[in-house]
Amino acid sequence: MGLRDLIEAKQRRTVTHPILVGNPSAAVAEIKQLSGDLVEHMRSLAAKRAAGKNPAKADTDREAKIKAALEAAQARRSEMTVDIELQSLPEDEWEAAIAELDEDAREKYDLSAILAVLTAASCTDPELQDAGWWAEQLARPTWTDGDKSSLSSTLLNLNVFAPRFEALGKG
Repeated sequence: MGLRDLIEAKQRRTVTHPILVGNPSAAVAEIKQLSGDLVEHMRSLAAKRAAGKNPAKADTDREAKIKAALEAAQARRSEMTVDIELQSLPEDEWEAAIAELDEDAREKYDLSAILAVLTAASCTDPELQDAGWWAEQLARPTWTDGDKSSLSSTLLNLNVFAPRFEALGKG
């Protein structure tokens, strides 16, 4: 496949955006504690091996218990977020949405007035392509300014700003 073919086959960019749906604080604290416990345990095993001693069954059992508890805490933390996949909009759709903003909002790229519309139009999951539903969700008190700002930033990075190629690499 030649360079022209690759460029002609260019696809719309996509990104996965995490949405916090719960409070991960307890799980994060547990992960931190268990990670420290595992490091200390591994150091203890390394010291025993360096001294020519083989780890006892209790040592391997403890390691397995710590790892299982760590996996469980990581799973609980993961359950606190859901990921939505967003794709860049065709230029005409993006420009039409931006045209709905007042001049001040356009200059600042303040997407708050059209965030629900842009999010629905950008979702790859057909179930999430409902602007009215997004407007209801974003109006709920559980959505902080930070949540909405993060979503706006993701949409801007996807549609307005060029990707940073140094971060992409070629593999």
